[in-house]
Amino acid sequence: MKITQVLYKQNIGRLIKWQWRVQRKKTLIETNAEKVLASRNIPIIDAKQFLYEPLFEAQKQDVQELFKNIVGPVKLEQKLDNTHPLWNDDPCLVYGDHNVLVHGLEQAKVFTNAIEPEPGLPKYFKELYEAYKLPNQDEHIQRIILASILYDAVQEKLPIRKDPERPAWKFPRDYGIPDKRRNNLIISRLLQLCESSVGNMSSSKVTAKDVFFKVPLQRNANISLNLRADLLLLSETSLAAQMDDVQGELPDISPLDYKISLDEINIYNKNEFISPITGKFNNIHTAFIHFNETEVKNLYETPVLQTQIIARSLMKCYAFAVANAKSKYGEDVKELPEPITLQCVHTNSQWFHFSVFQLNSLAGPEEDSMKNIYWQTPLLKLYKNCVFDEGVPALEDYNPEVFKHFLSFYMNGTEYEIK
Repeated sequence: MKITQVLYKQNIGRLIKWQWRVQRKKTLIETNAEKVLASRNIPIIDAKQFLYEPLFEAQKQDVQELFKNIVGPVKLEQKLDNTHPLWNDDPCLVYGDHNVLVHGLEQAKVFTNAIEPEPGLPKYFKELYEAYKLPNQDEHIQRIILASILYDAVQEKLPIRKDPERPAWKFPRDYGIPDKRRNNLIISRLLQLCESSVGNMSSSKVTAKDVFFKVPLQRNANISLNLRADLLLLSETSLAAQMDDVQGELPDISPLDYKISLDEINIYNKNEFISPITGKFNNIHTAFIHFNETEVKNLYETPVLQTQIIARSLMKCYAFAVANAKSKYGEDVKELPEPITLQCVHTNSQWFHFSVFQLNSLAGPEEDSMKNIYWQTPLLKLYKNCVFDEGVPALEDYNPEVFKHFLSFYMNGTEYEIK
């Protein structure tokens, strides 16, 4: 190999230094503006007499005041320790949207002081279930599923897939509809179908999105239920109580405490109650809550079980019912003048969980008081699979029973009476 001389090589550093040397002194360019103004008898005033005086006065000011006027005060972030103004030595146990109870439904029943009198929904819903049906109902629902799961134009980067048996394996990155948007689409479209089919009977209901509740409780500890209702159906009149005589015992979860697996915090505002439900439509008819796999996680990093999903429905029903009761009867109410009844639809856009909750008392399980009541269905799958099969949209194993439950929940409490 012959080593040849590199020709036409330029020393960039030498050129930069030369430019700095040339440009270090600026020469004033004569514009003849002064001569033109003088020829027109326009007086010329030196700008320095206006610039020097304010600058001289500013120099007399205090340096700190001048700093504040120019930059502004620098505020440091408050440390999350006992110097925080909201610090409490007595910790608060918080149940949030991302929490699930470690012992599942039995722990939720003890926490909410609720019993399940019979499997399934109340008998009244069986009549509603058979009474209402929309024209071409199944065709409408299948179109809604395809439009919400497959045809939506939003494509975002989805969370990274993990295989517990192969933790080092990297899957190709997936793009698609995020779970929160998918849940919003399918619930809002099903609700819109109900409203458009019912007509004037829907005038007594309104909807509210992303409603946040903060419900404080005293159960031998400070407890706060900080939960969000993804969609609320509010009505002018409250739903009727489903049962008067309450018989049953709470499950035994010993040696566990029913407050286990809640988050413990020391920075909080004690007894802070937040409930935006006021005015004419101050009754919760149905709460729609979403199960987002990217948000709801187990405290011990284990997969979320079906009993924990059902427990999440019960905990949210209890929080919304207590918030509704405190808004109507005062924050110190214990025994209610009349029960608070509401419905709940819990979904991840593929399975649906329907439940009804009746709040009779705000007392805890330690107190000898009237029990609350909870009815529920098993998790019902709306479809088995909804994908593109070789470019063709395919919906497998559509279940028509899901929307029948959905419609009966919507029609409960309307002016129409079953004949």
